[in-house]
Amino acid sequence: MDKQDQTSLTRALRALLPIVPPGEKKRFVALLALAVLSALSELLTAGVVALLAATFSSVEAVLNKAFLFLREEYGLAFDQDPRLLGLALLALLVCTIAGKNALALLQLGQQARFAESVGAAARKHLFRFYQRAPYLWINRNGVADLNFGLSAAIYLAAALNLVLQGGASILALVMLLVGLISVSPLPSLLLIAILGIGGSIIVKTCRAMQDRCSKAVYQADYQIAKINHMALHGLKEMRLSRRENVLFASLSEGLNATIRARSRQLVFARLPVALLEILGFAALLVMMVFLMYVQDAGMARISGVMGFMAAAAWRGLPIANRLVETIISARNSLPYLRKTVELTALEKSLTPVLLPLDEQPAPLPFARSIVLDDLSFQYPGTGIGVRHVSMTIRKGETIGLIGLSGAGKSTLVNLLTGLVPADSGRVLVDDIELKRSNVRSWMGRIGYVPQAPYILDATLAENVALSRWGEEIDREQVLKCCRMAALDFVDDLEQGIDTVLGDRGTRLSGGQAQRVAIARALYSEPDLLIFDEATSALDLKNEKIVHETILNLCARVTILVIAHHLSTVQGCDALVWMDKGRIRATGPVQEVLPEYEAALRQSGETPSKVDV
Repeated sequence: MDKQDQTSLTRALRALLPIVPPGEKKRFVALLALAVLSALSELLTAGVVALLAATFSSVEAVLNKAFLFLREEYGLAFDQDPRLLGLALLALLVCTIAGKNALALLQLGQQARFAESVGAAARKHLFRFYQRAPYLWINRNGVADLNFGLSAAIYLAAALNLVLQGGASILALVMLLVGLISVSPLPSLLLIAILGIGGSIIVKTCRAMQDRCSKAVYQADYQIAKINHMALHGLKEMRLSRRENVLFASLSEGLNATIRARSRQLVFARLPVALLEILGFAALLVMMVFLMYVQDAGMARISGVMGFMAAAAWRGLPIANRLVETIISARNSLPYLRKTVELTALEKSLTPVLLPLDEQPAPLPFARSIVLDDLSFQYPGTGIGVRHVSMTIRKGETIGLIGLSGAGKSTLVNLLTGLVPADSGRVLVDDIELKRSNVRSWMGRIGYVPQAPYILDATLAENVALSRWGEEIDREQVLKCCRMAALDFVDDLEQGIDTVLGDRGTRLSGGQAQRVAIARALYSEPDLLIFDEATSALDLKNEKIVHETILNLCARVTILVIAHHLSTVQGCDALVWMDKGRIRATGPVQEVLPEYEAALRQSGETPSKVDV
């Protein structure tokens, strides 16, 4: 059993306590008070039921014992019509049950509100963690796993609600047992011993079986989540590879495993309840034998003790059953809670490198130059990265970054933008070092055009204004950026910039999507514009259009172009040639490009075709 499997439900919830909002802690205190009142109402109900049963069996005995105080102090003897006592007790029972149920409903509502508030806080907390987590860590862990981790936090609300219900049930049972002990100490202690020992054996045995089922359900759900993610996000590749049937078979296998595990889970959830019910009434049988043959009690005493025990059992057994069901159901959520606990623990370990989203980023002007000073970085567990890179990008320049695949071009861009911190060296913007405190300010000054842009299932205007998502869209700025990005197809759209582009831009060609990404990068009026192999997936016609767009932007903004085709960088002010993580050459295009082409020919590559 691994360390995660050893995490108990109590430990998991305790580990998640810091997530509880401060205001909810007061609600928890109120819940405790409601639980005490609810438990007292259960005891009162059981007492009234026992008294009512005793009244119907022997009204004289009740009048002479239970109501002796009322006869002596208030003269309530019910001598004229003893039936009025039964009527009064029934009325009292109705009022008691009404009050008990009102308290139970109030308690249930407050419990649900508390649990859902804490559950929502957990989901917000983890969502915020993902937003602040290091870019490299997110890429390494995978989007599917992170999505599942965020979904797992949903189970916290259900588990917490169940634990609160369980706590209230325990308190109610304790009250009933205290009442039993006060009426008949020795038989009650024997009853408690039988129920305690027998119940713990039943719960412990069934819990082990239930835990195995819960783990099987969790693993099946996790597998299904990964398959769904693959089917949705890899639709084109999976369809072209004719993997639909394989995916469907994997999904079916996962669903069948879930059906089997959940069926067993349901049986084992019900089993302890059935066994406890049998144990409860078997314990009453033992009590009857004890009273008859050990204490040699008379029928009157047996009637009084067994009447109260029967009333307690009438109220206690459903509560005990609810308690067991609550424990089992709460444990079903345990694998998901462990995932949440694991993520919160990871958050603590990553605290020094989390982005400070709640802080106002320190201003970072860019008026002169960006300097990369002896930067080195290596991806964990690999020899891939960049080593001792130094270069300067002056304001207004257009720099081309070339090199074979794996040369370190994209890694260098990640370091330049602050997405990934360097192992050593510095990034200086106007002589100010890029740090955790100002990196978000720097990111806000960068426009980024990726090789495969993410197109929202939203309007063209919303896609272009993505960098200011949540703010009112500046339609004039959108149109201006569309013109700058050569979006000549806008007039052909049904509703212009208000046309919905479809999920991942299904209504656009590759070149059109790329130009939308350029317009998006321009919307926030960046100081630095980065084209990360933005033309690599385009045909010659669209590549030429995007290349012309880049040339038109050269006079307006500082540009860094990671080139896929050599023609893309011919209009740059300077080239930087990356080779095996180092800068091999840098200088004007007319100097570096011929040298680079010659090196490609020597290696057997064709300069016009090579992936640079």
